[in-house]
Amino acid sequence: MILGSLSSWEEHIKYENPVIVEAIEELKVILQHDPDLGRIEIRGNEMYASIMALEAKSLEEQIAEKHETYIDVHYLIEGEETIGWAPLQEGIEPIKPYDAEGEYALYPPSADEILLSLKPGMFAVFFPHDVHRPGMGQPGQQIKKAVIKIHTNLLTP
Repeated sequence: MILGSLSSWEEHIKYENPVIVEAIEELKVILQHDPDLGRIEIRGNEMYASIMALEAKSLEEQIAEKHETYIDVHYLIEGEETIGWAPLQEGIEPIKPYDAEGEYALYPPSADEILLSLKPGMFAVFFPHDVHRPGMGQPGQQIKKAVIKIHTNLLTP
């Protein structure tokens, strides 16, 4: 998991994988055009962005998710969002097993979960071993965010 902000991106960029750099640089371009909600193509199914608006859920009602073939880059455009994060631990059983078509499995919140508080301009990168619970905050509060999906094949040599 990586937590960062576009305000310090220029200092951070030199430490990052080139594919993550490409995703965030594409995100910066997308954000310049005040994007509509929906999917924005970057590299077809290998890398794309989804712009979404949602109502925050309470910590009690949100469940966690995990992906197998995509890395998620969550970027907060408006509102405040809490995202729970925990590494996948052996022996933790999913609430809903992996669904290849939807590309996710659902998990209960981890006892070891760390809550990340995102403000506009911040991003979090979640890898396939990261269990995460996005979309939390004050119930009913509006959140606008971008999620860039990066296929893991782009990071393999």
